[in-house]
Amino acid sequence: MGADNRKVVVTECIVVAAVVAAALMLQLFTGSFPLEIFAFPLNVITLALWVVAAYLLFKNRETSALAKSLLSIRATWLALGSMVAIGLYLGLQRNPNSTSWFVIAGIFFALTHLLLITMRGWRTPKGIRWRFTLLHAGLIIALGAGFWGAPDRVQLRTMLLSEKPTTHAFHLNGTMTNLDYALQLNQCEAEHNNMGMPTHFEATVVIDNKEVALRVNHPYNRTLGEKIYLVSIGQSPDNGAPYCIVEIVREPWQWLSLAGIIMLLV
Repeated sequence: MGADNRKVVVTECIVVAAVVAAALMLQLFTGSFPLEIFAFPLNVITLALWVVAAYLLFKNRETSALAKSLLSIRATWLALGSMVAIGLYLGLQRNPNSTSWFVIAGIFFALTHLLLITMRGWRTPKGIRWRFTLLHAGLIIALGAGFWGAPDRVQLRTMLLSEKPTTHAFHLNGTMTNLDYALQLNQCEAEHNNMGMPTHFEATVVIDNKEVALRVNHPYNRTLGEKIYLVSIGQSPDNGAPYCIVEIVREPWQWLSLAGIIMLLV
């Protein structure tokens, strides 16, 4: 390894250490990444600026030390290592924090490296490398949709009764929001073991005048970007009337993730 190359490696190590230290300090003193600030349209604007910045960086790859580092094999190993570390970090936690500064920084770096690699390799003098392009672009879209679309993800919960329809739900922080459709419980049932613990429960609910059966881990896809999950069922302690708790998850970028997965499969 030449002296110049060693200097580059040392510089890269210092930069990585500085980023890790900055993520640690931000996590300790400010808490998790403020994801809600980047909700639409700011996430779309930031995405566009990121793509433009990556393109300009790629155009100056012959003279830019940053571009050379991001396009190096060392960056590839670092990106792969970051994704493995993030997977372990999230998978080994009971309540994984996907908005920590470490996770955000790692995914952003991996996406940036992947985008630059795709810009460099999608075309050769012989023409377009279709398999390479579909594979890498599909991975960028599938991973990027979850990353850039995360601020637009909405998670709501509400209680359904059989007496009257419900047209509102609550965010996890307790604030109420109105729904543009009605939900109402039709009936619910549960199976219990010898200890009285529920082993299976399901509910039949009416959504937009359509009867739908909900089971645990078997949500109803109301639209491509909205799913309704059954969380629990029970009986009111006052009058014994049945009720169920449902969770509404809205992910408007989900169709982009699906498009990226299809590109990967192709």
